[in-house]
Amino acid sequence: MFLRRIMFLQLACICFTALRAQQFGGNRPGIKWMQINSDTARIIFPEQAAGKAQRIASVVHELQKNHTSGIGSTLRKINIVLQNKTQVSNGFVALAPYRSEFYMAPVQNAFELGAVDPQVSLSVHEFRHAQQYGNFREGLSRVASFVFGEEGQAVANAAAVPDWFFEGDAVFNETSFTGQGRGTLPLFFAGYRSLMESGYSYNYMKLRNGSYKNYVPDHYNLGYLLVAYGRNRFGNDIWKSVTADAVRFKPLFYPFQGAVKRHTGLPFDRFVNEALGYYRQQWEKEKTPAPDWLTPADRNKVINYNYPYITKDGSLIVLKSGYDRIPAWYRIGSDRKEQRIAVRGIAVDNYYSYNNERMAYCTWKPDLRWGNTDHNQVNIYDIKNDRRIKVGNPGAYFSPDISHAGDKIVAAQSGSDSASLVLIEVKDGIPETIIKGEGQVFSYPKFSANDRAVYWITRNGQGAMALRKTQLGSGKEETLLPFSNRIIGFLQVQGDTLVFTTTYKGRDEIWALIDRQPAEGPFRMASYSAGLYQGTVTGNRVVASAFTADGYRLAGIPALWERVVFEDELSAAYVPAAYNRSLHHLFDTAVFPERTVMPYKKGYNLLNLHSWRPYYDHPEYSFTVYGENVLNTFRSELAYIYNSNEQSHAASYTGIYGGTFLQPLFGVRHTWQRSGLAATSPTATSLVNWNELTAYAGLRLPLNLTANKRFSNLTLQATLNTEQQRWTGVAKTIFRNADFNYLETRLQYSSQVQQAVQHIYPRWGHALGLQYRSIISKYEARQAMATAAVYLPGMMPGHSLVITGAVQGRDTMQQYYFDNNFPFSRGYRGIDFPRSWKLGINYHFTLAYPDAGFGQIVYIKRIRANAFYDYTEGKSLRTGIVYPFGTAGGELYLDTRWWNQQPVTFGLRYSRLLNREYVGVTRPDVWEFILPVTLFR
Repeated sequence: MFLRRIMFLQLACICFTALRAQQFGGNRPGIKWMQINSDTARIIFPEQAAGKAQRIASVVHELQKNHTSGIGSTLRKINIVLQNKTQVSNGFVALAPYRSEFYMAPVQNAFELGAVDPQVSLSVHEFRHAQQYGNFREGLSRVASFVFGEEGQAVANAAAVPDWFFEGDAVFNETSFTGQGRGTLPLFFAGYRSLMESGYSYNYMKLRNGSYKNYVPDHYNLGYLLVAYGRNRFGNDIWKSVTADAVRFKPLFYPFQGAVKRHTGLPFDRFVNEALGYYRQQWEKEKTPAPDWLTPADRNKVINYNYPYITKDGSLIVLKSGYDRIPAWYRIGSDRKEQRIAVRGIAVDNYYSYNNERMAYCTWKPDLRWGNTDHNQVNIYDIKNDRRIKVGNPGAYFSPDISHAGDKIVAAQSGSDSASLVLIEVKDGIPETIIKGEGQVFSYPKFSANDRAVYWITRNGQGAMALRKTQLGSGKEETLLPFSNRIIGFLQVQGDTLVFTTTYKGRDEIWALIDRQPAEGPFRMASYSAGLYQGTVTGNRVVASAFTADGYRLAGIPALWERVVFEDELSAAYVPAAYNRSLHHLFDTAVFPERTVMPYKKGYNLLNLHSWRPYYDHPEYSFTVYGENVLNTFRSELAYIYNSNEQSHAASYTGIYGGTFLQPLFGVRHTWQRSGLAATSPTATSLVNWNELTAYAGLRLPLNLTANKRFSNLTLQATLNTEQQRWTGVAKTIFRNADFNYLETRLQYSSQVQQAVQHIYPRWGHALGLQYRSIISKYEARQAMATAAVYLPGMMPGHSLVITGAVQGRDTMQQYYFDNNFPFSRGYRGIDFPRSWKLGINYHFTLAYPDAGFGQIVYIKRIRANAFYDYTEGKSLRTGIVYPFGTAGGELYLDTRWWNQQPVTFGLRYSRLLNREYVGVTRPDVWEFILPVTLFR
């Protein structure tokens, strides 16, 4: 029974996670939405993105028409919404509801995702997910979709097919049809390569579920290695056969593992081991000698040192982060001692530049209200004066560089269809465009040594990259390195030497170019098998950030100064037989016919009922239907509830619209034949029945106040509520019907700093909640409550001290009692006193990181505890007596992942009651299970 309940919690979590992936009501109401509607997909886009929409429509149509190999040709037409007002590059395809969104911003760091135009790379990757879902609606998965709707297929598919296959197959697809899929990028393989070189050998469950303690590559990396190996060894249709059986649950238990054994002849664990061994053999041949490590490593802690810069006194400025700390700048002296300078602000990209004790960087600035609109704010940090300076207004800025004199900033800027370099005067913040390029992306601009020129990296629509230079003032431009199919990034200027990272023979290496001799070609400077990034030359050696299994470490390597011809480098690595090379650049030069563009009505299919879920929680049986439209501006729930204790029936409907600045929300619930015992005479009680109607309507305003170093959110809400009680049967002659209205207002505010992987809670943060309810009709009743929490650092980096408080007051007219949500001391039965206040002290700490599991069912990532003390006082206004309720105790939590898929936290609580209970006998020792109830919100 317990396992069945946990399974349901797990499956509900899958659906909950999918819904949370979308930004509700994130688009401004003034956007004019257009559409391109074909038999393959409906592309929905802002009017300004018509060119990109045409490209995407053509790519997905071509993929479905001619390239369904390895997955199947069945397709369910999908809606794809394009977002062009965000600085985040991403995309998703979701079931419940079935839809996709593309976030169109190009990435600055092309080593991670490649440099191909986002409309092509996103289309190739994300549309593969649509093809997967189209072919995974078979057998028991199809039955689940009939029983539960789209949510049912999502649950069944997630239970049958591991998430690594979904992403690994999509990465294989992007590598098949573009010149720079992740299967061509050295950094994509660096994770597993570094594990091999460090001698770390993790079992499959740890590779699937990750770790709070050790670095483990994610499911994209694992998925690609296994998918590509399977195709390379067993042919292009191997995964089509495996997944066809798995989604049908053939076999019923461990369907994916069983299907792999059926179609490969190998037990699943042997298949995984042989696949990883296949890559390991190739990496061992390419292993390089260990460099001189300038920073330490800890096998049980991941620490990253990124973006090193050499200072005039020979020390290094770096950005340091880790599983136990948020990103901050440090100075590392010649004695290798570290001194923290300052915490870095919240960012889309942690890159920064340094010059003469000043750093230039961008922080992320979301729109106050619209979640799909955000900008980057250019900042300067002055180390000597410990001062942060905002430069100009937020915009689409990336990778700023500060001049040697500190008076100017040069930054890359992304437009809707073009890129530019802007020069910003620090004193007035006014940007001036110095270079503009149609259909290009600019990155990592740098001032020359005399601040009279700017170097930058550019890429074209096919992802080819080049290094260019422009003279400030005259505007004269020249190409220092020609376009080629390789990644270039992390440019540094040291005198007349340009140092940068680029790909070469399956590695990311440090290279250099002499500005006065560009025609003679670049120098290969330093290499390390798992990759080197952001190099700087000091003396006759290179200092760079090296990828290792313990995090990025600073490495010192003798400079090679080896002259090498600069040419194309990227190709699909390690599994050549799995690919048709003629398709690698399929969309580079292909010309497709233009498709018809039409307006898209915002109210189209507003309800979009996509899923339905029966549920039982004693004593209530319920059946709920869920709706959400494609633009994600309207959500609704329609439910039927049967209460077996009362034998009553209820129907309810709730909805919220997010397409306006203030979000209207409303709901209604009608219950028939409620029943209960009531005094019908001075000496007798009888069973009475009544009908009940409750309804509400109001407005909500969610605001995002995030800026610089803190995530902050404020939500205001007000609703007008009505309740009606209608007696039935004999009760009509005894009791009077009741009708009343009440007003409810709420305020929720939270603010916190960034949170590292091992932090149970943020080390600094606070939250405040206010609620007031008051009847506004003929009756009189009031209730006010305030709650607060403060998050403080504990004695160790991963520990958290959390102090909570609450206060509540209500009237004593006894005409109506509002629901009591006061957070009473743990272990006691909550009592609704007219006056209550509470203080809670919690100390959360980690006990162990087991990184162990059982039977591919449950995996324990962390065991943690909380020692707590609660003290509540309740006061009776009639007698003046104050009742104390003190509790001391502890909580044990397990942070787990079930079926190698979803995180679930549950635990056990022990409370020692220090005072008598208000009602009933004293229970000094109280034990409670802590179940993951948040899964149902």
